[in-house]
Amino acid sequence: MKLKNTLFFLSVLFVFTAFGQIKSDSILIEKKHKEVSISATKSSKSLDVVPIPGSIIGKKEITETAATKLDEVIEKQTGIIIVPTKTGTKGVQMQGLDASYIAILLDGCPMIGRSFGTLDLNRISLADIEKIEIIRGASSSLYGSNALGGVINLISKTQVKDGKNIFLGMKYGTNNSLNSSALYQYKKGGLQLSNSMDYYKTDGYDLIDSDLLSTVNPSSNYSFRFKIKYDLSEKIILKANTRYFSQEQDNIAEKSTLLLEGESKIKEWNLGTSIKYLMHSNFSTEAEIYTTNYRTDEFLQNQNGSLFDENYFDHTLLQSELRNNFNFKEVNGIIGFGMTKEKLDRKDFSSIAHQDLKFIYGQLDCLAFGVVDIIAGSRYDNYSNYATEISNKLALGFPISKQLKINGSVGTGFKIPDFRQRYFDFTNSTIGYTVLGRDVAFDRLTAMENNGMLQSIFIPFSEINSPLKSESSLNINIGFKFNPNKELSFDVNVFKNEVVNLIEAQLVATKSNSLPVFSYFNINQIETKGVEFNASFRANTKLEIKGGYQLLYANDMDVRNRFENEDVYARDLETLEMFKLGKDDYFGLFNRSRHMGNLKLYYDLNEKINVNTILTYRSKYALSDSNGNNILDNYDEFIEGYALCDLGVTHHTTSLRSIQLGIKNIFNFTNPEYISNISGRLYYISLNITIDS
Repeated sequence: MKLKNTLFFLSVLFVFTAFGQIKSDSILIEKKHKEVSISATKSSKSLDVVPIPGSIIGKKEITETAATKLDEVIEKQTGIIIVPTKTGTKGVQMQGLDASYIAILLDGCPMIGRSFGTLDLNRISLADIEKIEIIRGASSSLYGSNALGGVINLISKTQVKDGKNIFLGMKYGTNNSLNSSALYQYKKGGLQLSNSMDYYKTDGYDLIDSDLLSTVNPSSNYSFRFKIKYDLSEKIILKANTRYFSQEQDNIAEKSTLLLEGESKIKEWNLGTSIKYLMHSNFSTEAEIYTTNYRTDEFLQNQNGSLFDENYFDHTLLQSELRNNFNFKEVNGIIGFGMTKEKLDRKDFSSIAHQDLKFIYGQLDCLAFGVVDIIAGSRYDNYSNYATEISNKLALGFPISKQLKINGSVGTGFKIPDFRQRYFDFTNSTIGYTVLGRDVAFDRLTAMENNGMLQSIFIPFSEINSPLKSESSLNINIGFKFNPNKELSFDVNVFKNEVVNLIEAQLVATKSNSLPVFSYFNINQIETKGVEFNASFRANTKLEIKGGYQLLYANDMDVRNRFENEDVYARDLETLEMFKLGKDDYFGLFNRSRHMGNLKLYYDLNEKINVNTILTYRSKYALSDSNGNNILDNYDEFIEGYALCDLGVTHHTTSLRSIQLGIKNIFNFTNPEYISNISGRLYYISLNITIDS
């Protein structure tokens, strides 16, 4: 057992005519309730009373910011940074913890297909998404591995009255980007149907003219999703859903002065079904089976058409789960258990990797003494080929007055070594370095040594002839929510994460051609701590202002201890002379900013026109060491802080139709050398229509 860390679109140029009716007040009330309740804790309740740090991105914000993909809206949230990877995907960093520690769920079901530990947020369409729930902090007590740092759960739209709804949208913008979507919903009695489609294409963009490559290559993708819910009786509910995603992208690389060209394809499907039995007003049980597959195929060829390199990645997950919910007076509880089977086949594995898991979890949610909100949960994960894990969480909410509530939570989290860290056997085709997973490293290195293929050995092979340990964490959150009146609210949360047995690649040897060989090790402990502040002010029915700020300290504790116990030096970049550093010169972990903030303004000019503007700021950070001591200190070269500003104007031609014009990144900020996911100023126009009957 180990202690662990941290509990937590639509849119342009499209002309329609349609007729609709205004929804009744009761429907609006129900939808409003759904936007403020959170289900990622597996006990749907108002966000105001959940004693765990979390937030909800509602339908209004998704629509008014013209967000069509998950990354477009998630990057505007306090304390969340979108981080591009070396493969061009976009991951999320939260409370200073990397994307590999954040679980991404779709209606509570896990999404797979991570590149270097990162699940690409650009794969996820918001065409049928009602809201996005964010839980900050260790959530392994409910979701197991990969939820060490938190959870992002996307909740799809549901039909709330008999009839049909059709949502249509199209968005066109800079870089010849086009996003069109359609959603059809139908409900009659106990039958509900939902069908959605989303199509996206872009010509990509190039920030550096001096090379032969594009920063982001042209691509196109589409996705389909179908859901059905049927009430067999007042007590038995059947649900089924399926999703299919397909993407094609140009694959271009450069070796010496030669341009290699090819293609990359992604195919993904999800299928889930469940049956729920309402045995009693106080007890229900639900059985669910969910399976998903993610596959990529890519190749590069020389200019003469001959094959230079090809690769594939085929990941499958099958999960079955039985959940039992009960409530008695002021106590709500859930007990769940199930099993998961995973396999991964990829070119860089010598064989297909398998992993089986059996798990059981429980959680109690109650109101003690009529005032104190309590959430207590625990989960046991039993892996067929890895050590068992136990994760726990306790959260308390104390109301001081009707306006003020204090919350506190402590939780443990874990992340087992992924397939890549265990079974990787990869040699880069253009550069030539080698990376070996821990489970194959000993045999491969021994064979390379026996064949005279190694030049130098830096770590004894005996140190890699044992399995990696799971990364584990302890997460603490303390905060308060203050609502002095109906117009003003404050939310402050102080957090701390301690992650031990962090897994990183380390140089093991060099080959006879002097190129490096890496493997994975549990080498250090990190700590992230800070404070998040959010405020909201509604001056009247026309103006709403929201703001957020995060102060973050993220440290490698081994490095911090070095500063405390020994002399640490750096090299002057101009004179090349060494000089001593003080302990206050240590900045922290790479790719972390000390300060982040956002300011959002929504203003209704009249009943038909509203304006929204969002300003986000990220302070300086660094991606690598530049003065030769392998740590990040104040004398390294930093990427300067920057601010981005978006502006959108929406005209509601009727209550069910709207057209929007907008500009993203008004200041036209770019940093071609280091920041590949910011392409400069972007213009867009979008149109949305709802047909309601």
